[in-house]
Parts: sequence; C-alpha cells; structure tokens
Amino acid sequence: MLKFIPIFLFYLLFSYTAYCQNKFEKIDFSEVDKFAKSVKYKDDIFNLTHTLTTPYNTDILKVRAIFIWITDNIEYDYKMYNEGTQQNFSCTGKKDVCETAKIAFENDFITTVLNKQKGICSGYARLFKKMCEIANIKSETVSGYTKKSAHQIGISLSVSHDWNAVQIDSSYYFLDATWAAGYCPINDETGKLKDYTKRYNNYYWLTPFYKLAQNHFPTNEKWIPEKKYNKEWFFNSPYYAQHAIEKIILTNPTTGMLNKNKNDTIHFEFNYTDKINTILINTNNYQNPTLPLYKTSNGEIKVRSNDSLLLKRIRYIPFIQKGNTYTFDYIVTEQTLSFLEILLDYRVAMKFKIKVN
Repeated sequence: MLKFIPIFLFYLLFSYTAYCQNKFEKIDFSEVDKFAKSVKYKDDIFNLTHTLTTPYNTDILKVRAIFIWITDNIEYDYKMYNEGTQQNFSCTGKKDVCETAKIAFENDFITTVLNKQKGICSGYARLFKKMCEIANIKSETVSGYTKKSAHQIGISLSVSHDWNAVQIDSSYYFLDATWAAGYCPINDETGKLKDYTKRYNNYYWLTPFYKLAQNHFPTNEKWIPEKKYNKEWFFNSPYYAQHAIEKIILTNPTTGMLNKNKNDTIHFEFNYTDKINTILINTNNYQNPTLPLYKTSNGEIKVRSNDSLLLKRIRYIPFIQKGNTYTFDYIVTEQTLSFLEILLDYRVAMKFKIKVN
C-alpha cells in the first residue's frame, strides 16, 4: 500500500493534470501531423519510431507524431472483436520463464498489429506504449469501462476497453488512439460491430479526466483524481452523443438515473461551447418528428420543411442562456416515463433513464 505522502503527491499531480487548462492545447500540430502521416512502416518498429520522433526535441511533439501515425495507419479490426478471437497471454511455469515468455508474446502481438495494420483496443494501446518506450517516454496502458449507448445507463458494466496515460513534463495525460482513429456502428439487435469508418477525433488526444469520464472510466484507482468519481457514479452517468461530448459539461442533474415523483420538476443546467438555437425533448411517450435539416452559411441548423402539420408536432423547450450556460425545467407529467433524451438543434446530445415512483 502506498504511504500518505506519495498518495498526496499523486493526487496533487492528477488534480493539476485533469482540471487545469491543457498547456498544450494552443500548439499547432499541423506540421507534425502532416509528417507523421507521410511515414511508412518498413517492418521495423524501432526504425518507425525513430523516424517519427527524431525530428523533434520535445516529448509532446514526439508523442503527437506517434499518436497520429497510429490513428492514421491502424484500422479497427471489428471482425476480430465480433468473433472474440484475440489471443491473450497465459503462463503456468516459473516466474522468470513466464516473464520471458510474456515479453516475447507482447512483441509478437505488436508486430502482428503492425503487419496487419489492424487491431482492437488492446492493440492500439500496446502499440502506443511500446513506441513511447522506444522513444524513452513513459506510458501506461489503462483498462476500464466505456459507455457507448443509453441502454448502459444504470447497468454494472464489464471491463471492455484499453487506452493510455502518457507522462509529459512530469504530468500524466490520457489519450485513446482507438476512439480517436475512427468508429464502428453497432447493430442494436445483435450487439455486433459493423464496418469500420476512419475518422480522426482529436477529442481523445490529451483528454482531461473530467471530460474523458463522460464515456471512459478506469478500473485502477490510481488514475482517478477525486473521490467523487467512482465506478457507480460512472455506471449511473448520462449517455452523451459523440458529436456533442466535446462541447458539453452537465452540471445538473448529476446523474443519468433520475428517481422522481409525478409532477416533479427536473432542472437541467449545462455548459455548451456552441450557440444553441433550439432544445427538444424526446421520451418513451413522445417523439418529436424526424425532420430534414440544413446548415445555414453561419452554421445555424434549420428545418427544411413546409409541412405545417409536421412542424406543429415539434415541442420546443423554452430555455435560458447566460453566456455558455443553458438552463431549462422539465415537469414529469406521466407515471410511465422511463427515458428522456435532450436534442440540441434537433440532434440528440444527452440521454437519461427515469423511474417515476
């Protein structure tokens, strides 16, 4: 067990890392990104890593080059995920023999990912860790839970994902090369993943804990900066749509599992970095109509329809805006209410489960 002083220093370190302004966010990485995408793998991870990192004299630029190369070149192996065919290391021999065997297994595992240019989350995370190790940068693999759908709200989840923590200038930062590289739609009926779509998402680059914890949560307590965060808090947290997650910070309610009585008022408050023009609410009892939309020259989302009957079915929610803070109230009028989703400018942004007593 760690002693008091190391724990204090660790939490102090992570409080700084998780809650201060990311000191790297104003760096223009465009030239690093362009260079990283031009580098080809030639059957040697050491040569690959040195090629990517030698041009730079700071860890942040080296880490960026490694991260971008992985997200640009490694495709998510959704077939392996669906079939559950990834091999895991096991050894029942002597400790020194198993340690040697594990090193060989890890090297073969990473080489396979590079040669196939495919992998699932553990492949992305192990490859990133290994390349950082070659570049003399400390990185660790973080295992934990993820929330991918509203159905998972309030459910005790299984450990299902790996990502990384990397040390830069004495502080740790989280990043997830898997989710940054692209995405695979989920078949709601079978739970299987569909075709992989490559689409870089910078949200998962040096993500502060309080933001990453909107859909990631580690099993190891050493990665958790404050006691208010625990796995029960994560299991019960709302679902955030991917397009909105980087823009939104919910301050009320503090949970995605709402226990209410009929005629109770639910007060919603959140910060949102973009301008919001409309708020709608869908429930299990009422769904606003699906509307054809278009974006104006100034970025505003508008409805493209002259159907007066259709437009009359839209239930707009009145709200108050003060700067980037938005507030509104919702009255629970139905005993049968079980879920609620908030649409910002006609797109689902957050989902909650509700139990009406």
